[in-house]
Parts: sequence; structure tokens; C-alpha cells
Amino acid sequence: MPDPFARDPEFGRLIRGDERVDLARVNLEIARDAYPDLDPGPILARVDALADRVRDRCSPDGGPRYVIGQINWVLFVEEGFRGNVEDYYDPRNSYLNDVLDRKLGLPIALAVLYAHVAGRVGLELGCVNVPMHFLLRVMGGDELIFVDPFHEGRTLDLPGSERFLSGLAGRPVRVGPEDCVPCDPSVTVARTLRNLKAVYLEQRDFASALPVARRLAALRGDDPAEQRDWGMICLHADRPGEALGPLRRYVESVPDAEDTEAVRSLLKSASREVALRN
Repeated sequence: MPDPFARDPEFGRLIRGDERVDLARVNLEIARDAYPDLDPGPILARVDALADRVRDRCSPDGGPRYVIGQINWVLFVEEGFRGNVEDYYDPRNSYLNDVLDRKLGLPIALAVLYAHVAGRVGLELGCVNVPMHFLLRVMGGDELIFVDPFHEGRTLDLPGSERFLSGLAGRPVRVGPEDCVPCDPSVTVARTLRNLKAVYLEQRDFASALPVARRLAALRGDDPAEQRDWGMICLHADRPGEALGPLRRYVESVPDAEDTEAVRSLLKSASREVALRN
């Protein structure tokens, strides 16, 4: 069986568990599902050009806050990047090529852009999957510094992050030590994919949701729900043959789940449909 991600070497590395992946490149490989002719090379060159502008402004002895200030000036003052609060659920907010063109994005996409630029100028930032939001944090050093690319790169300490997240949630939110640990790259990518899946399903755009579901099932192979969703989306996209494998794996892995009988019924219907078409 051909490798469904043969065009996507960085995403393939992620599936194999390699944590040293380029999240910007992974994002652009995902974006090719929506834009089949997209060439990641020129897009990454545009990001690197932003980093060059930041580097030109940085002095060799500038600390993390100084470098963050220079990144913020280039991205948010000169270029005008911002979080898309007006149309948060536009799928283009998740694709790095669209973010660069439109200067609008979701927290994760802007974090991927920001971290890529920072890395090119020598500032290591980790993605932090905090409650209700997505932040970056400065790696190394004695000071805990969070960066919020969705809000123009503002910096937060631990108490400040708790006040901010509590305001979002409308209730007290505590940021524990476990929330400050940078998450695995697969967590970042899975969250991007789940955002896209939710948006496309809300729009009933099953053709666009299908490649997203395939990637999630590959990335989260131990999650039966992703197999079920992949199979269900296949049925909505009129691909009953492709639905058989994931639906079968779901009913076999969770035989006592509340929806297993319903999924088993769909599996039988899909099998009959495949037989009729052959």
C-alpha cells in the first residue's frame, strides 16, 4: 500500500516519534491538503527573511526580553500580524501560508511562526499547551517568561498568565508546573488538526475534513475516536471502501463503547455498499 504521506517527510518524521521536527514545515505540508500546488520552500524563505530583519536589529549581548521586543516590532508593528478575533473559525487561520498572506492567525499558527523566527535568531522557545490558550515560553535561564503571539507577543510571568487565563475562563485558573513544560510537537500538530477538523465539520465540508482526519488517525494511532471519526467522515465523503478499515478498528478496540453498535451498523452498511460497487 502506498505511503499516504510520501510527499510529507517532516510529517512522516513526526509520526515516527521524532521530536526534532520543523513545525513550520509540518504546517505547510498539512496546508498542501488544502492547496495541492503549494511549495513550502518559498514560504519558509519568507519566514527566514523576517528572521533576518530581526537579526539585523539585535545586539550580541541582548537578553531574551530584548530579542522578544525586536521580534514583536517586526511581526506586529511593521508587518501587522494579529490574532483573528473577528473570524476565529476561518480555516485559513491555521495554515502558515495564509497567515503570512493575510497577517491573521490562530494562537497555534502564530506561535509556530513566532517560534520559527525566534529560533533563527538564537532564541529557543517551546510551545506550551496551557488551559484555554496556547503560549510560548523562553527555554533556559532563571526567569519564567511566557510569550503570547496571539496578543502581539506580550510577555507574561506565572501570576500574569494565571490572571489572563482566569479572565478567559471566567473563573480562577491555576497554571501548575505541568502546564509550564513545553509540549511534544505531536501535541501542537494534533491541536492544529483538531481545530481544522472541527471547522470543516461545522461547515459540512467533508472533502476538506477527510485529509485532516487521515492525518489525525496516523498521528494519534492509539486513539480509537480518531479512527471512528476518520471512518465516519469517509462515509460522508462517499468513500465507503476507505471507511471499512478505521470503522473496523474502532469496533474491535472499544467493543463496549456506547456507540459501538451504531458504528458496527454503519460498518455493515459500508461493506454492503462496497460490494454493490464492485
